[in-house]
Amino acid sequence: MAIPQTDLEGIVRKTVAVFNRLRSPQALTKAVYVSQEVVIIEFSGSLCYECGDVEKFVVDFQKDFKVFVDYLELVPGKVKETEPHGFQVNFFIKRQ
Repeated sequence: MAIPQTDLEGIVRKTVAVFNRLRSPQALTKAVYVSQEVVIIEFSGSLCYECGDVEKFVVDFQKDFKVFVDYLELVPGKVKETEPHGFQVNFFIKRQ
């Protein structure tokens, strides 16, 4: 099932807002890029790479996204460190 680009962008914005409200100031997110195939999210904050924070926050973002749309899933792909306390994740959109 296809979703209009504007609807997808709105869902990503809502997901970012919920994630930031629940996890700030430890972690913040922002949408870098949104398309029908890929969503790139930047995470920043006082993250602990050795503690598993990166994986935890990626999973938390996926769960927050599912609150707004149940027929799409974000599948994490490439993770790239962008600064000492930041990283970007390429999420692939999977239709269910």
